[in-house]
Amino acid sequence: MSFPTGSSFSVSSLVDRAIGALAQADSASLTGVLADCSRAEAPGSPEEFSRALTQQATFEKVLEQTGRNLRLLRGEENSFRYGRSRGRNS
Repeated sequence: MSFPTGSSFSVSSLVDRAIGALAQADSASLTGVLADCSRAEAPGSPEEFSRALTQQATFEKVLEQTGRNLRLLRGEENSFRYGRSRGRNS
């Protein structure tokens, strides 16, 4: 994964990079994203802000799924569960 060059980064580009690094289990890229966070700029336009909010929701879902996967790998959860409840008959 390539890192953009320059003195600052948009929040959107950092979130895109973080999602990609998590999806590929690429710790080196994720470390680079974390290092660049201090140079992130706030979204400058309403469109950028809207995109950042959408990415935030996506990023939260990716982190939630990553946490579940790690718990499964550690044996802290017995099986994969779809949604919040499996008690309904289908």
